[in-house]
Amino acid sequence: MRTIAVVNQKGGCGKTTTAINLAAFLAVEGRRTLLVDMDPQGHATLGLLTTAPDGAGTIADVLVQRINGRSITLADVTRRVHTNLDVAPSDITLSALPEQLAGVPGRERLLADILSEVEPQYDYAIIDCPPQVSLLTFNALIACSEAIVPVDPSFFSLHGIAKVLETLDLVERQTGHAIAMRALVTLYTGRTPFIRDVADEIRKHFEGRHFTAVIRHSIKLAEAASHGLPITGYATRCTGFEDYEALAAEVIAMERPSERRTEVTTTPASEPVSRTSDGVVFALQAPHATRVQLVGDFNGWSLDGSDMRAADGVWTSVVKLEPGRYRYRYVVDGSWQSDPTNPDTEPAPYGGHNSVLVLSGDEAMR
Repeated sequence: MRTIAVVNQKGGCGKTTTAINLAAFLAVEGRRTLLVDMDPQGHATLGLLTTAPDGAGTIADVLVQRINGRSITLADVTRRVHTNLDVAPSDITLSALPEQLAGVPGRERLLADILSEVEPQYDYAIIDCPPQVSLLTFNALIACSEAIVPVDPSFFSLHGIAKVLETLDLVERQTGHAIAMRALVTLYTGRTPFIRDVADEIRKHFEGRHFTAVIRHSIKLAEAASHGLPITGYATRCTGFEDYEALAAEVIAMERPSERRTEVTTTPASEPVSRTSDGVVFALQAPHATRVQLVGDFNGWSLDGSDMRAADGVWTSVVKLEPGRYRYRYVVDGSWQSDPTNPDTEPAPYGGHNSVLVLSGDEAMR
């Protein structure tokens, strides 16, 4: 099980939004995912559950009762949100945990011990950390092997991320536990030279330790959370959907061979791209899909009118194209992906890869 903490002591940087939507997209991609809400504000809980966890138990109950010998377990409080996605909820009672655990030996490892018991049940555990350095944060960091640090392009963000690095260094020096950290640019508008300069400075400072995906500002993300939904269940035609899908694709691409799932959701058709008198024929074999769309620079990357037709599990679309170079992707049940039969790809501006098709005269080349 890969355990990833989403952490930044600076508030308002998209930390909880990232935890919710990364977990949701991992679930969509078939990864059994547990979102652990370690923030007493319980915003990750509110962003996924339409009803409060009153009376059902929270992560605070599990942590406290871990030290007094009672039998409540993580499975007792975990709630199913969607297929492959569970949440361990939180509420304000979690804020009392540091005082309740004062003087308890090994209190900083409680969450790690609890998660180890459910490791066979999940592929991923995503931990939403509180916006300050505390015992709760240390529990999250010691329980994880990776950390995502959301950074909004603002003056205070560079100072905030420096504090996060200090915390990670402190954890390693005191416990010997090293954490692989990557920065993620969030709330990006790119409207002013200052914002672009700060984003570039973040990438420069964390060269080799930042995500290619950039999370653009999207009101749809806030709307989705207000309805107790991740963006995957609220709006598939917005920048928030595209960007978190790209982030999840990067996270999945970093899986070790032993972590990779063997299921294949789409397979090549016998002739994925061919020419006819009617135009270029795109084809994808996806027998279990309910909807497949074709988007590219030839239709402005618009999902409107992009649906492909299915016959015996093979989805096809015919597009009139002049000779030239084109970029495209398939959207399978809302999940954007490159053409699995086409080795010619290039990085997309906001994460993931576009497939590239070159048409020269009457000859089609991939």
